[in-house]
Amino acid sequence: MYELTKPVTGEYVDVPYFIQHLSQIDGRILEGMVGTGRLLIPLLEAGLNVEGIDASADMLTACKRNCAARGLKPALYQGSIENLDLPGKFSAIVVTFGSFMLLGNRTAAIAALQAFARHLEPNGKIFIDLELPVGSFKTENIVQQREPITCLDGAVIVMQTSSWIDWIAQVEHTLIRYEKWKHGKLINTELQHLPLHWFGREEFMMCLRECGYTNITLCANYRDGLEPSSYHDQLCFSATLA
Repeated sequence: MYELTKPVTGEYVDVPYFIQHLSQIDGRILEGMVGTGRLLIPLLEAGLNVEGIDASADMLTACKRNCAARGLKPALYQGSIENLDLPGKFSAIVVTFGSFMLLGNRTAAIAALQAFARHLEPNGKIFIDLELPVGSFKTENIVQQREPITCLDGAVIVMQTSSWIDWIAQVEHTLIRYEKWKHGKLINTELQHLPLHWFGREEFMMCLRECGYTNITLCANYRDGLEPSSYHDQLCFSATLA
C-alpha cells in the first residue's frame, strides 16, 4: 500500500530541498524512518553519503529491493530511532514527511532527539518536519471511506478510517481498515492503529533547545525563508548540535 501511494519514482517537494541542504554536508548522513527509500534513493543518486534505519523489516526489504534495482547498496539498519545505537557518528540526521510523529508520544520523541544528539558529530545538523493534524480534529469519530487503490495484480484495496483525539497527550489515534478485493471477492483484511503525536511550533523549539540544539530554523513547505502561516503548512525544522 505504501509503495503504491508513495512510489520511489514519484515527485516530492522534500527531495530537492534535502538534496540542496545535505549537499553542503561533509560526512555520513542518516535518514531515520527510511521506509521504502522514497527519499534515500534520490539522495544516493545525487552522490550523498546516506544510510538508513527503519523499525519495519518489511519496509527495509522493500527499500533494499528498490535500491538494488538501481544498483545502489547503502548501509541499512533495523531499529527504532528512539533507541538509536549505531556505529560511529553522523554529520546530519533527517526524518522527513512527518514520520517523526509516528513515534506516538512525547517521551519517545524526546528520546529520539536525545539519541540523535549522541550520534551527531560536533556541529552536526538535524532536519525534522512535522504537521498539525487539524483536518482530523473536524472529523473525529466519523468513519470515512477513502479512494480505492488499484494494485499491480489488478486487485483493489479499499480503506475506511476513523480518528479520535487525545487532546491532553496531543495524539491523534486513527483506526484504519484495509480490504483487498479481487474478481469481486474479499481476499484479505487488515486493521491498523496509527497514532500521530503532534507538537506546537514553540513547543518543539523548546524541546530542541532542552536537548542541546542551537541555531534552530523553521520554514514552511520545504521553502527556505517562508514562514508558516497556516495549519496546513508542513513545519520544517533544522538545528545544530551545540
